[in-house]
Amino acid sequence: MVPEHSAMLIVAVVLVITHLGLAVLMATVTARAAAGRLPRNQWVGIRTPATMRGEAAWIAGHRAARRLTPLYVLNSAAASAVLVLGVLRGWSVGHEILVGILAFVTFTVISVYAVIIAGRAARSTGDDQ
Repeated sequence: MVPEHSAMLIVAVVLVITHLGLAVLMATVTARAAAGRLPRNQWVGIRTPATMRGEAAWIAGHRAARRLTPLYVLNSAAASAVLVLGVLRGWSVGHEILVGILAFVTFTVISVYAVIIAGRAARSTGDDQ
């Protein structure tokens, strides 16, 4: 195997594992918080002033954000498929990295939108503990 192909394969594997891991993490945390199995905390979940006001606001915010979970999975699956295709087609390492960066940007946009709708849902509860 030529060094360029080895580097491309390593980059693709690392990016696929990272994207799949992020999708699983986001889906798990959001589902647990939405179900009330992840209490309000300072480390994990959507932590905005609105969602941190009380337990009802925390749960309502995560329930609203849970609707976007399929987008995380779709983004991860699409990025993984394109990265594998790139390995099979012999793309350069730069192209693989570009695909990974675009998927991270998409992930960030989805996350920002999730925070916005979580905040709206949390504020609508009137929860002020």
